[in-house]
Amino acid sequence: MLTSQYRSKDRCLVIIKENVYDLSSYLDSHPGGSSIILKRDATEAFEPIHPNNVIEKHLSREAHLGPVADSDMITTPASAQMKMSSLESSLQKSIPSLLRSVVNIHNSELSVFQILPARSFAFFKSGAEDEKTVQWNQNSWNRIRFCPRVSRPIRAIDLTTSILGTKYSAPCFICPAGGGKLAHPSGDLALTKVAGKHGILHWVPNNTGCSQEELADARADTQTLYWQIYALEDLSVTEKEIKQAISLGYRGFALTVDANRVGKRERDEFSENQEGEDNEFASGPTVSRSHLFPDFDWMSAVSWLRNITDLPIAIKGIQSWKDAALCMKYGVHPWLSNHGGRQLEGAPSAVDTLLAIHAHCPEVIRRCDVIVDEGISRGSDIVKALALGAKGVGLGRAFLYALALREPGVDKAIRILKNEVETTMALLGVVSVDSLNPSYDFDWQISASSDQDRLPRGRSNL
Repeated sequence: MLTSQYRSKDRCLVIIKENVYDLSSYLDSHPGGSSIILKRDATEAFEPIHPNNVIEKHLSREAHLGPVADSDMITTPASAQMKMSSLESSLQKSIPSLLRSVVNIHNSELSVFQILPARSFAFFKSGAEDEKTVQWNQNSWNRIRFCPRVSRPIRAIDLTTSILGTKYSAPCFICPAGGGKLAHPSGDLALTKVAGKHGILHWVPNNTGCSQEELADARADTQTLYWQIYALEDLSVTEKEIKQAISLGYRGFALTVDANRVGKRERDEFSENQEGEDNEFASGPTVSRSHLFPDFDWMSAVSWLRNITDLPIAIKGIQSWKDAALCMKYGVHPWLSNHGGRQLEGAPSAVDTLLAIHAHCPEVIRRCDVIVDEGISRGSDIVKALALGAKGVGLGRAFLYALALREPGVDKAIRILKNEVETTMALLGVVSVDSLNPSYDFDWQISASSDQDRLPRGRSNL
């Protein structure tokens, strides 16, 4: 970081990876706001969030002033890199024992709490306001009970399924969840590699911290990636991003629509303040992103996308059966999600929305690939969602926690989930994902009489 005389809105020179850049003309357009650049060591704030090529994409050559000449301008000690290497070496020694303690998805979170920096853990863990929606996302799956069938031949379980037209080895997938490099510097590269090894979907986040090219190069030979979109206020930037993704072989998209503002995440704010950075509550949430295009309605948003690509499109952030019906009307797929409980406190869980679709517009399940995330922590949760009509079931936080244990952590998380899904299906008397249907989810129908506001009536397939 440069001395204060070089860090103002009139003249802002910043060091990133031992090179000096003039960001004076970029301060006001920086997605995270000018204060992030003005207040923090640039390299430390830059590396966990940005792809390696972001400087070349957004700054002119003239902005690169050359390598650092005066070591006094840098506040980071020369020994910092050696210290980081020592910490990484120590962590590598502890990972095998931590991995042995992981026997389910919950264990990953408990294990990495010991090793992640407090601010990183707070970023992953945080939800909106009192975090009751985060908890409800998990608890809501417990309201669904199974109706197993017995005395059926069960020799092998087939987990293969199709999500937006591509076949995968299992119906669970890695959600687009930003901040992977806060768990480990490899970030989404590690997630892509392990997903390819297991033949499952990695739906890459827009704010990945890795470039589209890096992730495309990391794919296995037969691996298909999908890309998540935020429609930025300057739509030409997003159009270029989509076209580049297509040219690199990404074969599906998700437009996130539930983040026109960032939710109030108090765990994040508290973590920032604990480190002595008073973010001044009135300035807004700690999580920042580029301004999104504010004028889309259903017709204009889908028309805009369809003018760019005819590849499958999911609309991520559906929280009402009426919006799910609109997805069907406009030829896109509903992704039932409340952003991990990080946006609107009091939002419905994916289960709430899925059950409402059954009650009010079940045709959506027949005509669309319904995608579900939120609160998934067990293979049995995945099977419940599939039996209620979901085609793909995503996990976000779980894989970020697993990533803190490096590629072996991600590998183990996938193996745990696959094993739990197989076990649940075998005990239900089902041998393939395609055979699952609502007749295997029992109490979602019976509970309707005691919880009329949330659960649908009728439609028994028992």
